[in-house]
Amino acid sequence: MTYLNGNMQKERHFLDETDLKIISILSKDCRASFMSIGNAVGMTSKSVKARVDAMISTGVIEKFVVKVDPASLGYGMSCMLIVREHTSHTDEIVSRLNLLGDVSIHSKCMGGISTFCLAVKEGHEDKLELLRDSLKPASIRFMFTSPSSHQSDTSELSEIDLQIINCLLANPRMDMNEIAKKISISPRTVNRRLAKLKDSNVLKFFILCNPVSTLGYFQFALVINTIDKSFNSQIIERIYGSLKENILCQPPIIDPDNIITLLLFSRDFFTADGILKEVESITGVNRVELFVLTDTTSYDGWMAKEVRKRLDQKKLARQKLQPEQVLELVS
Repeated sequence: MTYLNGNMQKERHFLDETDLKIISILSKDCRASFMSIGNAVGMTSKSVKARVDAMISTGVIEKFVVKVDPASLGYGMSCMLIVREHTSHTDEIVSRLNLLGDVSIHSKCMGGISTFCLAVKEGHEDKLELLRDSLKPASIRFMFTSPSSHQSDTSELSEIDLQIINCLLANPRMDMNEIAKKISISPRTVNRRLAKLKDSNVLKFFILCNPVSTLGYFQFALVINTIDKSFNSQIIERIYGSLKENILCQPPIIDPDNIITLLLFSRDFFTADGILKEVESITGVNRVELFVLTDTTSYDGWMAKEVRKRLDQKKLARQKLQPEQVLELVS
């Protein structure tokens, strides 16, 4: 520990390229094993664990996170708001947004700008325009929305799926054997169901990195407004082809159809400016906003509440079935 202005603070951690590679892997899947990370970066699993533990203790890695696709929990629309706060009372803004849905991620940026990712409850979509007045004195600079959509095979989560998600919300890195033991199924079934949930984008796993603690690099976000969603795949392919060394991750949020959000690391602002210009030149890109991150908060309580509510509904429905129907359902 070190002391600053009489207060005890965590030691500052200067990142090197190996740290950055580990962060990048965990940002794409925070369930990645230390062995698989070690194979990717040329280290032993023990050495990888030591580095991860060090980044946790110094605050670089702030949180392991699992996000559930709001559409799979019955939310009708996704919304991204870029807000000029004009106030330090961020909690008030979050509370007002939660009247229409649930905030999943809030990022503070330099210059008093904040971005909010909001899952909008069904039946509240037509109230979005009221936000401009309800958030005053904060002002909305941009608001991007799109209807939530389901994959046909994930529109209804099974009771086992919900139980697995419930375990992972408590601990995103929970071992499959532990999950299997908690919900009394085989590890093989957990592995199969979890793989399907990930492949269909119902679940995404990542980490939160504290921008204050990532010395030697700074984090920034690119919010890319595309001309049409048909350009999205080729734009992402082009960006990853030329900028993958700088990309931390594509945040696991359900962006509106014509928005691509990327988190990146850079050593200096000149490099970040060059990246901005390069992305702006890509065919299909309409506008790009760059935001330097100072803090990010992930809100998980609403997901856990929705999952538990659906679990209770499943259990109640099962209890109402005749014994023969229960056996048929289980088999």
